[in-house]
Amino acid sequence: MVRTALLFACTGFISGCTSTYLITGEGGTPCATVVQQIESSEQARTIYGAWLSGYVTRFNYERDSKLGRQFSSSTLVNAAIQHCKSKPLDDFAQAAESIIKELRRKD
Repeated sequence: MVRTALLFACTGFISGCTSTYLITGEGGTPCATVVQQIESSEQARTIYGAWLSGYVTRFNYERDSKLGRQFSSSTLVNAAIQHCKSKPLDDFAQAAESIIKELRRKD
């Protein structure tokens, strides 16, 4: 009985997520929260920037590529913030994915 209830609770939680993979760290933060935190703290910008850099690095590692090499970390964070401002219901991982898609388009 307990296992069944737990399974249904987990299924309900997962179905509410926008991604099909596990998002760890700051990537699961809603964009509206990211914007609020970054506007009030330079430290938050550093934290989200580090998470985004790791996301891009992992993408490059998996594909043996150099996506984003022509842009500074600051430029990439600014692009993610713009995504978050325009789509506050997305999470930061979705903003990172939009950066990847744009970099692939320009590469």
